Amino acid sequence: MSASERPVWLRTSARTNVGQVRENNEDSIHLWGRSEFALAVVADGMGGAVAGEEASRLAVEAIESGLVNSPYANRASLETLTDEFVAAKMRESIRTANLSIVKRAEENPELRGMGTTVTLALVRGTQGIVAHVGDSRAYLVDETGRRITQVTADHSFVEALVAAGHLTPDQAEEHPMKNVLYRALGQADDVDVDVYEVQMRVNDRMVLCSDGLTRHVKTREIGEIVLRHSDPDAAADALIDLANQRGGEDNVSVIVVKIEHKPDDEAYDPADISTVEMRPVTLPDEDTLPVMNRNFIDQIVPADSTEDTLKPRPKDEPE
Repeated sequence: MSASERPVWLRTSARTNVGQVRENNEDSIHLWGRSEFALAVVADGMGGAVAGEEASRLAVEAIESGLVNSPYANRASLETLTDEFVAAKMRESIRTANLSIVKRAEENPELRGMGTTVTLALVRGTQGIVAHVGDSRAYLVDETGRRITQVTADHSFVEALVAAGHLTPDQAEEHPMKNVLYRALGQADDVDVDVYEVQMRVNDRMVLCSDGLTRHVKTREIGEIVLRHSDPDAAADALIDLANQRGGEDNVSVIVVKIEHKPDDEAYDPADISTVEMRPVTLPDEDTLPVMNRNFIDQIVPADSTEDTLKPRPKDEPE
């Protein structure tokens, strides 16, 4: 069997950290998976303390109910379901989450104004499908080309100005309204959900993160760090470490999914999809590496042109 014919498996990691400033963590993340499949979600709650935590929690619960606890969350179904079906179900679960958040806020005045972002990814083999609302992000890190591509487009007013040519990306990073969203869960009874298809190769990584990471760590640096660490756990820890060293002004959440060739001597377990709980990580000072001591890879190229940007699937596909 040639290298290209060898089966692949997934190595994954999920990390969340309160950061250096906040007293509570409004991010909710979860990772469900097995060797061939991974379903990952990052939800960054808004509305302050209890409200933000509640909104992001409701989003994860709705996704778990609609996808993980569904009749098709098993190996046989996930190998045969069409992309269109999967995309429709991902959109449906996020819209259900949105309605749940809106209803909870209507019933509880103290929760009025709460909302959350959500970035949801299903990776099966070398193919990924990403559903997205808000400014939590998904990235594709290509090891062969030493390249990082931002899969999702932020639903922020500043990003809209960049897309229209009124701001440069550098100006957007310093803009005082860069975190103001025009689309998030909890804003209205219905929500548009962008869905992207991502074709991956062996040793590629998909990275999901909240804006607590991208506030302090640039896209190029995310790619450099992820490629430097072959172990997804080490990559996720290093990203959170760097964000905290640079101020940790927000909660920081990272999920890394890496595609590898299945080792020849690894026993294959055909069991149905299983749950991998998120694993919060704390970073004592003695375990923190100085930023200047990191040996970054300098060849990586961020994909920032229109031709390199992934486009969402059309929204008129069957639901």
